[in-house]
Amino acid sequence: MATSVLQNTSRMVLRQVRFPSFFRAVTETLLFSGVFLAAGHVSLGAPLLEMLGPMVPIVFVMMLSMVISGVYRREINNSIMNLFIHSVYGYVFGSVMFVASVYVFAPQFATLKFQFFFLFFSFFIMNTMRPLISGTDFMDGGGRRTN
Repeated sequence: MATSVLQNTSRMVLRQVRFPSFFRAVTETLLFSGVFLAAGHVSLGAPLLEMLGPMVPIVFVMMLSMVISGVYRREINNSIMNLFIHSVYGYVFGSVMFVASVYVFAPQFATLKFQFFFLFFSFFIMNTMRPLISGTDFMDGGGRRTN
């Protein structure tokens, strides 16, 4: 019983995992990096050069959470609603991983103000830009009907 549940869960997770194209990965990494730098500068007044080291593992964790959420699957990009649902799922997972990794990799950024700023603005920036750079159909209406 337990082994079948583990097998089904692992099969489901492996089905979700897709890596983005090179252009999309670079673009989204730059967006996460920009929000990280802006959050550190605005909320903490930290100099940009001091933020470059802690930025790398934090952005890696956020990109990995998006990969695990299935945002980059081809069939997800066909619908703006599917893209948004998987993005929310990725952000829930990413938020937990982000808070944990901030305390491990960058304890100087472990303030509520910085964490809120980064998560809030990265969510809205990514969900604004992701449909534009992924070629999502904006006219799908969110249902199963075709246009």
